[in-house]
Amino acid sequence: MGINLVIVEVSQKQAYIFSSNKLQHNIINSAIIAYVTSSEYFKTVSPSIYCQKDNEVYCGGGHAILQFENEQIAKQFIHELTLHAKINFPELELFATKLECEEIPNAQKVFELIQMLERKKSVRRASFSQGSFGVEKMGSSDDDANPRSISICKVNGKVYSKSDKFKEFINPSYDVLDRSFYPSNYERAFELKNLGGSKDESNFVAVVHIDGNSMGKRVEELRKNHETECWDEYRKTLKRFSDCIDKDFKDAFRELCVVIDKNIKDDKLGEIELKKSKNGKSYFPIRRIITEGDDICFVAEGRIGVESARVFLELLATKKNDVDGKNYSAAAGVAIVHQKYPFYMAYELAERLCSNAKKYIATSTDEFEVANASNVSTIDWHIDFGELKDTVEDIRKMYQTIDGKHMEIRPYVVCAPKEYMEKEKIRNYSNFRQLITNFRNDEISYARGKIKNIRSYLREGEIATINYMKANLIDGLMLDCFKGIYEDIDFSKILQGEEQEKAIFVETTDGEKRSTIFDAIEMMDTFEPLK
Repeated sequence: MGINLVIVEVSQKQAYIFSSNKLQHNIINSAIIAYVTSSEYFKTVSPSIYCQKDNEVYCGGGHAILQFENEQIAKQFIHELTLHAKINFPELELFATKLECEEIPNAQKVFELIQMLERKKSVRRASFSQGSFGVEKMGSSDDDANPRSISICKVNGKVYSKSDKFKEFINPSYDVLDRSFYPSNYERAFELKNLGGSKDESNFVAVVHIDGNSMGKRVEELRKNHETECWDEYRKTLKRFSDCIDKDFKDAFRELCVVIDKNIKDDKLGEIELKKSKNGKSYFPIRRIITEGDDICFVAEGRIGVESARVFLELLATKKNDVDGKNYSAAAGVAIVHQKYPFYMAYELAERLCSNAKKYIATSTDEFEVANASNVSTIDWHIDFGELKDTVEDIRKMYQTIDGKHMEIRPYVVCAPKEYMEKEKIRNYSNFRQLITNFRNDEISYARGKIKNIRSYLREGEIATINYMKANLIDGLMLDCFKGIYEDIDFSKILQGEEQEKAIFVETTDGEKRSTIFDAIEMMDTFEPLK
């Protein structure tokens, strides 16, 4: 009998994590997933079988691959693991399967194991789901209306709530890790209201979802490059590759927090008022929820959400995986919503925006673009003003003008090879950032109200927009705002009507005409630059 490979994975992770509207519950749920697929947990539930040195292939990102010396031990481990998880975390969907290798395993066997799990997940009995064991306490508020967030059950004669389980099983190790992400002179926020805001203004929060690009492709390349390598060496290689991804993405988040701390100390966050805790410390305006492998989710004060995502992508691009020697790229989606907005819906929106940012890269047809797509990081966002739409496509339909053009440009490119950035400068995030900075600059003497009113006229089309700007004596705005930004747009005759129209709407590489200024105008009240 040969070695048995076992794969363990949590399914429906996002549904589990964001099943509550309470930030603290989201954080706990994410920590539970990380814990249940960790060597620490495996050793706890199966101490007579599991040994990290002998059994772990790699763990991370809500799944793990393990090895055992025979089928009987593999089955026993799966039984002990899934039973313990089902009793203690009944709402968690934990899948496990095994593959017996007649000979010594290799990279191809790992690939086959992953395919086996995908087939198992695809035929699960989706019509039924286990809610919880025991008693469910229904809360009196909307935040507590979902029993998944506050379920309780009885284990060995003792009643646990999810928070109790978190404290008893996870909290010591998790707390050390969690604190390591933030500067020590701040308190961590466990409620959305503590992320910050401004007095007497509508307070937004930003939900940011970031996902690494081409990770599956890189794992496949790793497999092909090590097909002839002995199992023990490939196992070590795969673990180092996975650990390096996890470390680099976590380090990028830590460095983002350092950047935010410096902006706070340098008084660069404008009108954002940091909330104070009972002990007098300020709450940090950003809070991580998921930092597992290349899957990142955090929440931030609404006005620094887009910039926080931008800084993360730029920091990530500077890192290189020690195993395959390649840098990282990723896509980011940012949902800017009111604090009372249903949290799961906000995350779903951020996830869809992230997918849309990836889609922009995937639509590349040029051979150069395809070859360099893995080095391109993009960002998309949406500010929600109360409209509920199912897809990003439905949302973007609201941005169409009466004359068939588009008000928005996004998604934008944050990091890419120089040749890629030169392809379509209007989608360069750095140009958007410069434009919104120019709008906010006191040296531009146009009334803020008049600038913001342009949004309504853009929807009516470019002729209506030109007439509005001329009537309000702001037809020189385009020249003032775009100095030194879009060199590929001719401003030599900007004050002549025909040339001004070209500046307000330009044709992008997808063949659509898009407004050069709408994104910046819409973001004026929900944007603070990070330096």
